[in-house]
Amino acid sequence: MNKAETRTIQLRLPSKLGYERVAMDAAGAAAKLMGFHVSRVEDLRTAVSEAIINAMEHAHKFNAKTKVVVGLTIGEDSLLVDVADQGNGMPESVVTPDITSKFEGEQGPRGWGMFLIKSLMDEVHFNVNSEQGNLTRMVIRLDPPESDEEEAGA
Repeated sequence: MNKAETRTIQLRLPSKLGYERVAMDAAGAAAKLMGFHVSRVEDLRTAVSEAIINAMEHAHKFNAKTKVVVGLTIGEDSLLVDVADQGNGMPESVVTPDITSKFEGEQGPRGWGMFLIKSLMDEVHFNVNSEQGNLTRMVIRLDPPESDEEEAGA
């Protein structure tokens, strides 16, 4: 087995709520092994969940016979997460939710997924060309370690 094979994990999940947790746990475990801070692990888990639920709901209409394919590629200082579905496309831009309008009931409570994903990850690409349909690609990077001088407040 070559190095690339040992550093890539692929999951095929039924489009049924609850299965997104399998990918959340796998991504979280990979990030912990890489040395990510616990807060970054939770950011990753949230983004992975949002991307998978979006695929299940919007692309597959929660049809458990259709699969969401999740790929985790462990790099030296980053984790790449691909979420692929068989949908017909996604919006080209991410709309920032109007928080005030949502809390005042002027807008529905939905519509946070893509915004959250972009806010939590270091890099996000929607609709990356894929043989399987839509692909959401997310990258989270390890923070560089702080030097002793920075920790001492110098």
